[in-house]
Amino acid sequence: MKKLFMLTALAASFSFATSEPHVHDGFFLNFAMGMGYQSMDYTTYNYDEDTYGHSGLATDIDVKLGCSVTDMVAVHITLTGDTPTESVGEGLDDNEVKANLSLLGIGTTLYFPGNYLASASLGIGQFRVYDDISTFHAHVVSNPDKYSRSGFAFQIAAGKEWWVSDNWGIGATAALLYGFETNLADARESSLSISLRFSATYN
Repeated sequence: MKKLFMLTALAASFSFATSEPHVHDGFFLNFAMGMGYQSMDYTTYNYDEDTYGHSGLATDIDVKLGCSVTDMVAVHITLTGDTPTESVGEGLDDNEVKANLSLLGIGTTLYFPGNYLASASLGIGQFRVYDDISTFHAHVVSNPDKYSRSGFAFQIAAGKEWWVSDNWGIGATAALLYGFETNLADARESSLSISLRFSATYN
């Protein structure tokens, strides 16, 4: 593991050293954050046949890490997720709950003239349901992994970036994230979200 870390660090250092200004090459790192609309159906047990629906405002966080294979194509690992801003009242023991969807997968980002971009990722979609207990001073999150299940998810996004230094670009993107899974009681959980994000990219 130590050797793998050292090789990764050396590869990243080489990419930083050889990267040309205002060119998509070498090491690729992208952060995006924003808000949008999410519609989600989920269960609170693996054997629960009843799904609960929730829709409304949600936060969106996205990280992509990889490298550019040409000046127009980057391949990367994608970690992204959407979480509703409001909890709902279908929790256990009359507690409110929150449910979210996260994606861990692989993807590709394509750049076009004018620094317009399109991105697609697919992989494992994880549904998490956890109690959101209101206390006197704050909300306490409990059982964050007790009701966690995995399925399939994908993300597509498009937008534009502007160079602000030799290797950094900032921009705006619109993204769609969808995922689904079937629990042990054959109840189907799914989530669809559309969001607008601000992004920063090192390339």
